Amino acid sequence: MPTDTPTALDETQSENNIAAPDVAAEDAAASASKDWRVRLALAPGSKYLYNSDTPGILAPLVDTDGVVFPYTPAINVAYQAEYDQQSLTHTNYQVNSYKSSMIGSITLTCDFTCQDTKEANYLLACIHFFRSMTKMFYGQDENPKGGTPPPLSYLYGLGQFQFDKNPLAITTFTYSLPTDVDYILSTNTADNAEVKPKTTFGDFNRGGLIGGQLKPGGASPFPNFRYDNDITQTYVPTKMSITIACIPIISRSKIANDFSLKEYASGNLLLNGGGFW
Repeated sequence: MPTDTPTALDETQSENNIAAPDVAAEDAAASASKDWRVRLALAPGSKYLYNSDTPGILAPLVDTDGVVFPYTPAINVAYQAEYDQQSLTHTNYQVNSYKSSMIGSITLTCDFTCQDTKEANYLLACIHFFRSMTKMFYGQDENPKGGTPPPLSYLYGLGQFQFDKNPLAITTFTYSLPTDVDYILSTNTADNAEVKPKTTFGDFNRGGLIGGQLKPGGASPFPNFRYDNDITQTYVPTKMSITIACIPIISRSKIANDFSLKEYASGNLLLNGGGFW
């Protein structure tokens, strides 16, 4: 039987001049809407940091529109209602008067790993992105102008009723460079092509293994701690942990005009990127 015989659906589409649906595009759109990975991104439409015309070492974050955590981070969020306690004379109990509600500091802790240069570039970009997010625009900055506070970040992840474009201000960024893991080369540019490290610390690195450098009799060579001033490479650990402390930011106008406890409790305020915590 011929393998190129058109099916009935093909014949119907041909007769009615109906194009076949773009299944790949539909699948891509569906996958994007179901992406529940945790991500910290800049405001949509922003023109600074990795969204600028010259992102530099932040370029790997362009494709993911921010930092996509490679592993699900531990996220700690504390909700709090404060009450003033009043002690009355000759009573067995204190009187509690409601004062206010608040959301405490939000902490994200996550491991990062990298096994090749491309992943090393991404890790380096993440480190420098969080460094930059704790600094204000200043000095030579013109757009945004000097004196503008540090940029806001927006938290996405774990579905629509968890984090969906929730605004944050990063207050603390902590990372550790461990001593019990290997370090891997980063190209330190937007070019993620493989780069072979040049020899910068004497003959010890040329052979790759110390066995090829032994002197007659099995004596190891003297260490050479010469430093090459032309070194341009950056190394990052193959595994490291970062911790980010944030505070929620919601405008007073949005609270006054959009908030309703009834709508919040039903989940309506969390839909379509409402931004309410």
